[in-house]
Amino acid sequence: MVKYREILRQKAMGISIRNIAFSCKCSTATVRTVVDRARVCGLEWPLPEEMNDAAIRAAIYPKKSRSDTSKAEIDHVRIDREMERPGVTMTALWTEYCEAALASGKEPYMYSAFCRKHRDWATANKVVMHIEHKPAQEMQVDYVGDTMEVMDADTAELLKVYAFAACLPYSGELYAEGFYNMKEESWVEAHVHAFSFYGGSVPIIVPDNLKQGIVKNTVEELIVNEQYRRMAEYYGCAVVPARPRRPRDKGAIEMGVRVIEQRAIAPLRNRLFTSLGQLNGALLDKVKEINAHPFQKREGSRDEIFIRQEKPLLVPLPSKPYEMVTRKSATVNFNYHIAFDGSWYSVPFSYVKREVEVCATKSAVWVVCDGERIAMHRRLHGPKGSYSTNPEHMPDSHRDFVEWNGDRFRRWAQEIGPACEAVIDSILKSRKIEQQSYRSCRGVLALTKKHGGQLLEQACAKALSYSPCPSYKTVKSLVTKMAAAAPEDPDDGAYLRGNNYYQNLSKGDDE
Repeated sequence: MVKYREILRQKAMGISIRNIAFSCKCSTATVRTVVDRARVCGLEWPLPEEMNDAAIRAAIYPKKSRSDTSKAEIDHVRIDREMERPGVTMTALWTEYCEAALASGKEPYMYSAFCRKHRDWATANKVVMHIEHKPAQEMQVDYVGDTMEVMDADTAELLKVYAFAACLPYSGELYAEGFYNMKEESWVEAHVHAFSFYGGSVPIIVPDNLKQGIVKNTVEELIVNEQYRRMAEYYGCAVVPARPRRPRDKGAIEMGVRVIEQRAIAPLRNRLFTSLGQLNGALLDKVKEINAHPFQKREGSRDEIFIRQEKPLLVPLPSKPYEMVTRKSATVNFNYHIAFDGSWYSVPFSYVKREVEVCATKSAVWVVCDGERIAMHRRLHGPKGSYSTNPEHMPDSHRDFVEWNGDRFRRWAQEIGPACEAVIDSILKSRKIEQQSYRSCRGVLALTKKHGGQLLEQACAKALSYSPCPSYKTVKSLVTKMAAAAPEDPDDGAYLRGNNYYQNLSKGDDE
């Protein structure tokens, strides 16, 4: 800061301007300006003790009183209202303000002054100048930290359920749904159901940087998961993830997750659910209660603001919901079925041992070979190992499919023993379509390579004593246990002489 008091004191002592500048560490121009302005203001040395540098500066550099009477007035209420509309910016509003000011013959404020004055007005009226969340502009999504549970009605096992949550920041409208896993397919399906709940989509989706949605998010590069990107493109959305370790970038869903945990999941913690649909029904009912509950510090509720101000601005949904397509390569098995997600689907038998591409949505599975679709099935969601077989895919005669058939499996089992033959026969008859049992038959007979035919025959006989229709798993478990309990072959390893050998040897010596 300039030493105003010292400059005036040394000038009164007759010291030259150059020496004053050197002593006070400032330029000669500054010294001349301070001396001239002090003379104009009538300041002469000696000055009162209480008059410090700040007081001298205020006296010689008085603030100019600016009159804004010639400036056009700013309609702050209108600007605040217009900023809530999609696509409206301060630049566009300032342009409109300038045109209106010039038309009325008044001078407009420059852009920086225009923004500053509106900021001051917003602060004084306890409103935010920059509307961070505009209606129907974005949807923030995340998983809830607390999990829920569903009891399997068959096994009484408690299955963990992960809750997905979505929020429209402007109205705060919430949505939640539970899934058995957090895989890519569940993540995409949750977004589809959220859009259906809201009755429209939004231009921007703001997720966290979880691997189901974001492959890479750095300053230089953003890579969105391919399936997630396709879903967003289908609904006309752009995925704009929050910055890593910046939860405030999606503050609305962070608050929404907390509300769902406290007011939806916690009240349901002691309820027993036996199906995922039952759990999701109860969870959605609680979320709807939250949306309908009046705000504490605002007028109305989430539902009122959403229905009145946000829902009309949502992007209309496509005619059909998005279905995620999963693709994988597979080789057609010897029983002319391909495996996908734990189930088996048939293809024409002529494609055995051919490599094909399997494409699947939640409701359908189709198989493609050389760019041509060769099979179409309804997707199975039952127990693992289920079959979907089209009778048209079966061979007309087993002569055309002689390598693997029921007669061959029976002949093979007959060579091992009657118990093995009975087991194979029961497995072949356990399926409505015989070819669906070929894999199990082959697995049973292949046990001879490791344990031998004799032990397999014993295991099959024991399995038949338990059940007339034993499974491959039963036979495998029995033969494994029997092999572990069987004594070691005396021919293996070193030769050991028993007690009788030495007794006979003693008798020979006595004779």
